[in-house]
Amino acid sequence: MFRSTFAAYVMLETTGDIKVRAVKASFVVAVLFLSGCTTYSSNMRVGNDMSYASLGDQREASKTIKVLDSVPSGAQDIGELDAGRCHRSFVEISPAEQAVILDLKIAAYAIGADAITDVKIEKQSALTKNCWFMLNGKAKALQLPTPQK
Repeated sequence: MFRSTFAAYVMLETTGDIKVRAVKASFVVAVLFLSGCTTYSSNMRVGNDMSYASLGDQREASKTIKVLDSVPSGAQDIGELDAGRCHRSFVEISPAEQAVILDLKIAAYAIGADAITDVKIEKQSALTKNCWFMLNGKAKALQLPTPQK
């Protein structure tokens, strides 16, 4: 009797360990799976908040970075820029295109550009990014030729 009780206990204990391991493994898989839903672009912001950049940098970028309709002769293309604004909550104000343009200007200022061109802003569904929608902006950063004296 003791032997069969002990064998049953060992079997139950082993089965319990397997169940606990299965639950732990399922939890880890679920966390890893769901963490993929929370990764964002490095230049995506929520709403219209501008606190990520200092007021001095915002003001300087806003004053110095020009938004051009076309590429002037002699300008050098120094790369593509992107910025996004997420509308996550309906109790907050929707992101504005001006905030996206300022984000693009700040990004251009950070890499030493003088201007941006080919600015395109589009509204996209962003449910996979935990947002109702997103304003996604793209532009080319330019270095303008220095004027000759």
